[in-house]
Amino acid sequence: MENLQVGAYGWNYDSWVGSFYPEDIPEEWRLDFYSNAFRVVLVPEMVWLSWREDELEDFLDAVEGDFSFFFEVIDEFTDSKQLKLNRIVDVFESCAKGVVIFSEQDDAADIAAEYSLLPVTLVSKSISFGAWQWEQQGYICSGEPCGVVLDLSTDAKLQTNLLKSFMNSLPEHREGAALLVRNEALDMSQLYNLKTIGEFLGY
Repeated sequence: MENLQVGAYGWNYDSWVGSFYPEDIPEEWRLDFYSNAFRVVLVPEMVWLSWREDELEDFLDAVEGDFSFFFEVIDEFTDSKQLKLNRIVDVFESCAKGVVIFSEQDDAADIAAEYSLLPVTLVSKSISFGAWQWEQQGYICSGEPCGVVLDLSTDAKLQTNLLKSFMNSLPEHREGAALLVRNEALDMSQLYNLKTIGEFLGY
């Protein structure tokens, strides 16, 4: 990524209809609509594990151009998760950008890094992984630079501080990264505000 990209936790929510999605939009067009506004998404574990083989190409066709899928993993990276995710990566190729694992197990990130075929970011309350670290809202993001927050303030100043904190944490010469809001009840207008502030700041 050459600049900051902000994104949500999934895209297929009925609660977004009327506030983000048009009232009459078909469910199968939601990803197309989302990808026109945001260029990165964190796919919940229960969602990508449920994907059928015949759906994968449809998802890829919906996000033309440089779009990034990150995949949530909860607690541990099992053999079944590995097989499923590796098949998704085979189809998505360069659009599959990373694994975000939420775990308090010491070896979870190492295992995910070894078997996922993707860069791994660990989000944990107590442990870290790799050289890069960013602490926010009681969690440590570490490993591959990718920011994850569980809540997004409605205050523009606090959003600005969040963006500056994240961008200042990135390794030298790193031009950009994803910042993901892991909240199913997210107000999409606030996510759009965050994106706009980032653009204003030159990120």
